[in-house]
Amino acid sequence: MYVQEGEEAAQMKEQAEAEKRVRVREELQAAREYQIRLKEERAQEELRMEEEFKRKLMEKFAEDDRLEQMNAQRRRMRELEHKREIERLWQEKLVIYQQQREAEKAEQEWKAQEE
Repeated sequence: MYVQEGEEAAQMKEQAEAEKRVRVREELQAAREYQIRLKEERAQEELRMEEEFKRKLMEKFAEDDRLEQMNAQRRRMRELEHKREIERLWQEKLVIYQQQREAEKAEQEWKAQEE
């Protein structure tokens, strides 16, 4: 009976060790699967962040281009305004010059008549 109890204890011990090995193997497999899921989730998050970063940069560049185009249009409008102002000032100066010439001519004619 003592031998039989020893054999039963050895079998129970062996069965417990086998169950422990199975449990350890299952835990390792579960940990491995968890790590794989984490890695996939990190990769997906990095991809999402990269896409978001690129999208925001494209929006910023598009806005910069739009502002630059508006500035170029304003610059063209200012150039046109400056050209019109230059022409207006030139016309004023021309009128003043002609008036001075006429005044000089009138003065010369008056002096000629006086003599």
